[in-house]
This record gives sequence, structure tokens and C-alpha cells, in this order.
Amino acid sequence: MKKRTALLLGLSATAAFLLFLFVRTLTFAPAGVTVHPEHRTAEEDLRLDLNLASPEELQLLPGIGPSLSEAIVARREEHGAFRSVDELAEVPGIGEKTLSAVRDYVFVKGGTDEDPGS
Repeated sequence: MKKRTALLLGLSATAAFLLFLFVRTLTFAPAGVTVHPEHRTAEEDLRLDLNLASPEELQLLPGIGPSLSEAIVARREEHGAFRSVDELAEVPGIGEKTLSAVRDYVFVKGGTDEDPGS
């Protein structure tokens, strides 16, 4: 009987630990990542789509603060979807230095900057 109780306690502890890991993974997923498994590749999950990112997500990019993130969204709303990452240069306040800093962290789905593997 003691072996059975010990086994049940061990299984319960293991199940509780696995549940903890699962909940922790969901709760503490990397900021700025919106996962749509049917539409995104693993590489894209590490980057932001300029046409879908919220102002808060855009602020995770190097050199992008609240005012620039709002300007990016305003440009997107006024002129339509970005066709390439290079169009970020059309946003007031974004120059070559900022564009170079964020280039590896963003993409445009369906545009010229889409991953070749997707």
C-alpha cells in the first residue's frame, strides 16, 4: 500500500510540474510575438509583421518609442499596408540609422521582405 501511495504522489507531483511549465510558457511567452501557426513560420515568430503589429509591439524594436510607434501605425492607416520594410523610411522620424536597427526584427507578409521560406 505504501508503494502505491508513493507512486500516486510521484505521478501527482509530475503532473503538477508539467502543468506549471505549460501555464508558465503560455503566460510568459516572448513579448511582441503573436502566434498564428497556420500563417507564420518559426523565423517569422521571432519578428514583427509591420502590417499587424500594435504600437506596443512596435515599441519593442530598437530605437522605436511611443511616438514613433504611433507614427508607424498612423502611416499604415493613412497610406495602407506596408509593401516593404524600406517604406518605414517614409515615416517621419525614421531615418537610415533607425531603419537599419529594426530591419532584422520586422517583415512584411506578402511584400518584398517576406521570408523566402514562407
